Amino acid sequence: MIDLSLIKVFIIIYETKNISHAAERLNLSQPSVTYNLNRLRKFLNDPLFERDKFGVKPTKLAQSLYPSFRQSISEIEKAITASQEFNPQTSQRVFRLGLSDLGEICLLPSLIQFLSKHAPFMKIEIEEIQSNKVEEWLVEGFLDVAVFNSSYTVMPKIESRNLFEERYMCIAHKHHPRVQNQVSLQQYLQEKHAAIKSSTGHIEIDQKLKELGLKRNIMLELPHFSVLQDVVTSSELLVTLPSRAAKVYERNSEVNVFELPFTVKPFNVSVNWYNHHDDLEARAWFIQTIQNVFQRL
Repeated sequence: MIDLSLIKVFIIIYETKNISHAAERLNLSQPSVTYNLNRLRKFLNDPLFERDKFGVKPTKLAQSLYPSFRQSISEIEKAITASQEFNPQTSQRVFRLGLSDLGEICLLPSLIQFLSKHAPFMKIEIEEIQSNKVEEWLVEGFLDVAVFNSSYTVMPKIESRNLFEERYMCIAHKHHPRVQNQVSLQQYLQEKHAAIKSSTGHIEIDQKLKELGLKRNIMLELPHFSVLQDVVTSSELLVTLPSRAAKVYERNSEVNVFELPFTVKPFNVSVNWYNHHDDLEARAWFIQTIQNVFQRL
């Protein structure tokens, strides 16, 4: 008979595609994870995972086993959860939350503050949102909840609830030599910009400028918003980003915040989840908590 703990190790390696990340998720040492994986390899007479430049990738056998293994473990977890009444004050539940780096900037501090007081034993694991994989990750259970701008993402299997409407603003260094109290359209087009890659889903600004027959001068293109604060305070670059992040930067650094000199349609940020039948009460509580925290921001 196979040891069920080996199945759990298999699932986490499959979902993280990385041995060291799996060890962190499982709260085990990397040698322990490798040892258990080798036990399962021997039992199944298959390597299960092969190294690649990003970590490990599953073999064909691993790909065929994962859905059944995941469903079986979920059923076991469901049975255990059903026997225990959910109490956030005592729960040691681990939630996997998908966030963009903007979500990390705007939501995480307040969420952690709330959980420290109302759910002190709960653990949160953050995964960076990849919009083309969110539906798959939620269905497979790699994520419990995802918070992001899903305006351009079609997810027919996923439940969704709007959290708030968001709009774009512009920020610049407080002592910028040319941009002070406001930014005109001429200035916006003449100044150099730091921008986020379109692959992140933030495409509204350049789409709108293209509709107007205009184009901004992008000097620096980045994959994440999180480094932009230092970029702005050490240069003359303009940055266009959602208003909540702009307000965070305004509070924490030497930046000014401006309205855009053209109209861009606002977008909705939503909380998204898949209706797994396990742990319904805990998930509902976590979703409501996220909504409540965002309403206070």
